Amino acid sequence: MSSIDILLGGVPFGRNNVGDEAILECVVGVVREVCPDARITVSTDSETETKNRLGVYTVPLFGFQAPYSHKQMRACLARADVFIWAGATGLSDYPEIPLAMLAIAHDVGTKTVVWGVGMNDQLNPYLYRVLPGRRRAVLNALSALTFQRVDFVERIEHRAEKRARAKIIKELNRCDLVVLRDPETLGAVHDCGDVPDALVGADSAELLKPEPWENITLTRAAREMLESGARKIGLCVSAQRQIVHRKELIDFLDLLAARDYRIVFLPMNHSTDAELMKEMRDEMKNQARSVVIGGRRPPGEILAIAGRLDLVISSRLHLLILASVLHVPIIGISRGSKVDNYLAPFGHTSAGSVDDCDFEHMRAELDRLIDSRDEFREVSEAVHEMLLARLEAAKLRLAEVLCGG
Repeated sequence: MSSIDILLGGVPFGRNNVGDEAILECVVGVVREVCPDARITVSTDSETETKNRLGVYTVPLFGFQAPYSHKQMRACLARADVFIWAGATGLSDYPEIPLAMLAIAHDVGTKTVVWGVGMNDQLNPYLYRVLPGRRRAVLNALSALTFQRVDFVERIEHRAEKRARAKIIKELNRCDLVVLRDPETLGAVHDCGDVPDALVGADSAELLKPEPWENITLTRAAREMLESGARKIGLCVSAQRQIVHRKELIDFLDLLAARDYRIVFLPMNHSTDAELMKEMRDEMKNQARSVVIGGRRPPGEILAIAGRLDLVISSRLHLLILASVLHVPIIGISRGSKVDNYLAPFGHTSAGSVDDCDFEHMRAELDRLIDSRDEFREVSEAVHEMLLARLEAAKLRLAEVLCGG
């Protein structure tokens, strides 16, 4: 029997996002576990690095902004036996891209799997809202001509969302397997329409394993801090949607440093986040008690570093996931409902949002969690066990699709 050809894509792999790369590494592992003879190809913007790190075949990153061949994309989807939309929060963040890939796969007869994909309770406002600017001004002027009887901005936004939600339902119902990231995603999908065969799994990054500590290269300052007995607070805020009250965050970090905590800036994007982290550190009064973990690092290294921390504060979902995998206490800053959804099984709520951060809540949570590591571990182990059980059940269904059982 010849091996099955599997194409993994629909996510901007190879663009320096540790969370996406953690998903990819774990999805590759899942596919190899359930179908060892599979020939795996990844659509990525970092072909050589992905090929060398994961031992897979690669093709260019299809669908996302940058030059790529639509003809090549269609040929790759037609050649594959199965196309797997391999995770992330694409159902709300950038649904048009993977939905278009699913549509091509369906049209050419390729099997399709949606695996561990998440959805916020709102679609990406940058795609489906009329943002301030000339177009919105024109639409508002047209509304004024009707004496506000017709709100043209609302009408256009409603139509755009309605079309997007209809596409989501159409293509998901054509898939051979739909495994969503969490119950909240299932609810968000069902708000669009009925997908009766959709299952709830978990984020594949729950399966990630840490890199051995001795294999990790760090600056002398970073290693000394991470290996010290001082209490260490990890922090990552996304450069995509920055904290509005940045000065207040810097003041909060200086307050922690004054209490003899060490601040470890842990970027989840070695380019954009890292630059922001460096700027924030430069704005601190007590820089001596902080360090930025620089360099392009594979997910296993970030996981191992997170495991050395006493607590993690993050607006990046996947740093929260990685920290909790090793039962490090977490505090989330909401950047879409995905952070709130992840925190819910832990009994946590976000410390506000990137637009309105609640520093009093953050301080109270830090004081509560930092002295109750054993209690957090007990909860975290139960949550992790639940998520792994959901993934195991989803793997059985995936095996049926890929290998006939």
